[in-house]
Amino acid sequence: MDADMDQTVTNKTLIDTLQQFKNEVLSHFDSKLDKIHDSVQLMQESFKSLKAEVGELEDRVSSNQDELSSLEARVKTLEKQNSYLADRVEDAENRSRASNIRLIRVPEGSEGRDMIGFVGQFLNQLFGHDKFTSPPVIERAHRSPGTPNPNPKMGPRPILVKFLHFQDKLKVLRLSRDKKELMYKGTRVHIYPDFSAGLMEKRRLFNPIKKQLRDKNIEYALLYPATLRVHVDVNSGFSTSQNILQLQS
Repeated sequence: MDADMDQTVTNKTLIDTLQQFKNEVLSHFDSKLDKIHDSVQLMQESFKSLKAEVGELEDRVSSNQDELSSLEARVKTLEKQNSYLADRVEDAENRSRASNIRLIRVPEGSEGRDMIGFVGQFLNQLFGHDKFTSPPVIERAHRSPGTPNPNPKMGPRPILVKFLHFQDKLKVLRLSRDKKELMYKGTRVHIYPDFSAGLMEKRRLFNPIKKQLRDKNIEYALLYPATLRVHVDVNSGFSTSQNILQLQS
């Protein structure tokens, strides 16, 4: 009987021990699960906060895109207005130079102290007194601003001349074209219309083409503001016609 009681005690002790172990394990798991639950809850709160921030960022990005589109439209409008105004300013500048010419490669100092008187004598010497029924009235004349360049390859500064009457300017340019080669005291000089720097650059783009046309003896004219007109004889089997090709820079 004592043996049965010992066996019963042993079994009870084992069961109690197992139950205690089970409780300890469950308690351990519960504590770990609580921590995991707390961590998951923190992550969920973080995700909610992050989702709200992402939503706010998306709203800001959408708003910025709308503002950027509006700014791009304004920039395009301003670019068009700026281009229009720049063209108007350049046109106004060139209109103010409508009666002007440039004398190129006239030796420095040859004008003395009376530039206007010198220009009148200069034109008479180039073209002759008989070309002018009355002396052209010169409103202003001066060298291009700056000091004389010591480098002889750079040439003397241009002389800018403003006629009182536009027709006098046209006549001088026509006489210059007709004579082709202008000599003053052994130096070849040139007479050109006076344009703004921007327009001169546009017209200068045609220089390579003009050289080729001259080499081929093809008639051309550079029209204001920057249009190259080329006259070409086209021979057909029955007749000869003249085509005019115009190119703009």
